[in-house]
Amino acid sequence: MIKAIIFDWSGVLSNDWEASFATENEVLETRGHRRLSKKEYKKLFELPWTNFYKKLGLKVDIEEEYALWDKICPKHSSKLKPAPEAKKTLQWLKKQKIKIIILSAHNKKLILQEIKQYGFQGLINEINASNNDKREKIQELIEKNKIEKESTIYVGDMRHDIETARLAGIKSVAVPSKYETRKSLEKENPNFIIKSVAELPKLIKKINGESK
Repeated sequence: MIKAIIFDWSGVLSNDWEASFATENEVLETRGHRRLSKKEYKKLFELPWTNFYKKLGLKVDIEEEYALWDKICPKHSSKLKPAPEAKKTLQWLKKQKIKIIILSAHNKKLILQEIKQYGFQGLINEINASNNDKREKIQELIEKNKIEKESTIYVGDMRHDIETARLAGIKSVAVPSKYETRKSLEKENPNFIIKSVAELPKLIKKINGESK
């Protein structure tokens, strides 16, 4: 029986790729690097963030990086939108009394702003964000929330999320997005793949052995 879900934020509950792309290019300009094309960004971007910057030949201070995003990203808020049926799915999960936890590399302050923008207030139990490497935070999150691993799933849109779930001994649910394709995610062998969070209720019923 699923009792808790750990969600990634970007690409899963928030369709923020366009805003992230625009923000990242401004950040790169601040660092004296040329702008990337969308094709280059899709090809190069990965988590942890530090790996992405290594590919570009940049050494960054992660706290400084979050501060830059905190300053620049709000300028692109018009490009943000919730994932299809995300609110409806979160409402359904709350009704089922399933605990909802966000584990994200995204800036926590920005996530809180997006939650308000999307009307998600009161639907999320905890937000653990501003994490460059989620693999370093997952065990702490499990212990803090007294999570039963066999009753928890981790929903993410990047190979980093699948790896983090596997490290923690939690089943992973992959959601293809602009950040990573289904083909890319399949290489990491997630336990489940869904098209969007709109399919979560059906998947949870299946996992719980309930009728379709």
